[in-house]
Amino acid sequence: MIKKKNTLIGKEKLVENIKILLYKEDSNIFDLIEFEDDNIYQEPLLFAYFNSEKRDISILHTILYGYMNFEAQRKGVIIESDENGRIYLPNLGWLITGKIIQKFKLFKNEHNKIRLFYNAVESEYQLEPIIKIKNTNIEYLKYSIPLLKQCYYDVDNNLINVEIEKIARKHLQNVTKALSLIKQFTPKHFDLINLITKKIAVFNVDTYLRNSFATLSAHGISFSNAYQKEYNEVFFIDDIAHQTGHVIFNALIYDLPNFIKIDPTTILENLELGDNSTETRSIRIVFHALYTYHTTFTCLNACLDAEVFDTKRTHEALGRLYFYIGKCYKDLMLVETANINNTPVDIKDLFTENGLDIYFEIKNKFNFIREKWGNILSSLNMSNQPYNFTYSKFVELNPLDENNN
Repeated sequence: MIKKKNTLIGKEKLVENIKILLYKEDSNIFDLIEFEDDNIYQEPLLFAYFNSEKRDISILHTILYGYMNFEAQRKGVIIESDENGRIYLPNLGWLITGKIIQKFKLFKNEHNKIRLFYNAVESEYQLEPIIKIKNTNIEYLKYSIPLLKQCYYDVDNNLINVEIEKIARKHLQNVTKALSLIKQFTPKHFDLINLITKKIAVFNVDTYLRNSFATLSAHGISFSNAYQKEYNEVFFIDDIAHQTGHVIFNALIYDLPNFIKIDPTTILENLELGDNSTETRSIRIVFHALYTYHTTFTCLNACLDAEVFDTKRTHEALGRLYFYIGKCYKDLMLVETANINNTPVDIKDLFTENGLDIYFEIKNKFNFIREKWGNILSSLNMSNQPYNFTYSKFVELNPLDENNN
């Protein structure tokens, strides 16, 4: 298990960088918020703000309003509604105004009640609370947020539209169940997820446009593309383990030279995708992928051991496990047979001692899973699987026993 203290070190460095950026943006900012409250500086929209092309102090103050001291909240901020007439206030909730892309003056009165003014006239609103996933500190995003639109782009870096509201409502129960199972059966790993992951966003778009992902540009958010109709809690155990694995790993190896010796953008593979596009995979990307196999193995294996699934879901979980065994083996071989500029490179020349510790922990987990499940899974046929595991295709070649349906 990756040590919690090592992840905390990376988290603290990220927090320190956000504090520096905030001070440079507004030298009076720490008069409004508590300097020592690190929870503030892990707000993912701050990372999105500092990675956005459009930076405006009013947007920053909107992000921070729910974290401000009461005196600052009494003074208020200027905010703007989105194309749906909503205003998202992190740590507070959603203001539903009915007025599309309009500016408001917002402040709290002496009774801690939000007051909203439009053109100097008090405006009605509805306050919808944020959703915290049961028994976690993680927020579930139920609507689109303008600042996060920069995160949804295709392979050509063109921004794309994704659906969030309907798909988020559909899968709240599945996400809640998935996290509950992860927490119950992998409590140490859940602690890492809960420590680093602040929000989960579920969206829906053609996977050829955007896969599930995590990004430092919105650090702390796990983004899941729930584009397949049959997705259930097994998918979310897999995908949450995978995407929060990226979030955790971004914190863990934030200071990359402590883990990777060579240029982290060094290419190890050019991968042909099913849509005739090519994905370029660097040593950093492959290292990330390996860590997410580790986290997915951890969560799926624990749930299978606990026998929490019915027959169909067990069948799916086994298929997913085998799918990642194949992917992990391929990436381990990429590392161990690395050839850079037509020159073989030893693994000790790729990673530092810290990096090797993580790499061998991942490799050991892979060997454990392969030895444990190999005999059971060896008869499965994965030859029709696309880039993302697809259960409907899996059952075509690996049908369930009719007596167990």
